[in-house]
Amino acid sequence: MPPSIGQFVTVIIVLITINAVNFVDGLDGLAAGIVAIAGAAFFTFAYLLAVVWGFSRAGAPSLMTAVLIGICIGFLPHNLHPARIFMGDSGSMFLGLLLASAAITLTGQVDPNAISAVEAGPTLLPLLLPFAVLAIPLADLVLAIYRRVKAGRSPFAPDKEHLHHRLMVAGNSQQRTTVIMYLWTATIAFPGVVSAFAPLWVAALSACAMLAFTVYFSKSGIKSGVKNAAK
Repeated sequence: MPPSIGQFVTVIIVLITINAVNFVDGLDGLAAGIVAIAGAAFFTFAYLLAVVWGFSRAGAPSLMTAVLIGICIGFLPHNLHPARIFMGDSGSMFLGLLLASAAITLTGQVDPNAISAVEAGPTLLPLLLPFAVLAIPLADLVLAIYRRVKAGRSPFAPDKEHLHHRLMVAGNSQQRTTVIMYLWTATIAFPGVVSAFAPLWVAALSACAMLAFTVYFSKSGIKSGVKNAAK
């Protein structure tokens, strides 16, 4: 891209990532856990890219995501339900900024001429992985903006219709809802990393196994919630 367009796209990506993490920060431990999982997937990819493929410039994203994981894991014991400390907008936006910075630092090093190479997985994945690791927050962000604009309200007007709110309405407790969101994030993020360094059938098998477990866990929580409500 021309520098003027590339810089504009970079700003947009940073803003979207920051707000996606901020929007998903609606339950105790939710944002910190999701970002830790997303950071772990991105760290795994960047580290393997540097070690296995000798891509030395992946060292900076590895360090940034390692710091990000440490921040989230250190904060989670104080933020899990019932939370004693809350990160607030400044905390969630800072996590989004770090994640966006790591993604941009890595994707900015992609050689467009290498995309046609035989081993296209590690070449193309830096462009796709940021969207995979943030699939759940991004989906929540898009749905929230669409829902609010359609209702004639501000896109940033708060409501109780986020994905985690809907899971709780379906009968899940706050803790179980948080775990379900963790599982969905991992189910989307980690098979993408596996596909870059292993045969596609291995990635597909891992994706199916994680998806089956996540769906089972999600449905079992809803069933137990319905039974408790009936009692």
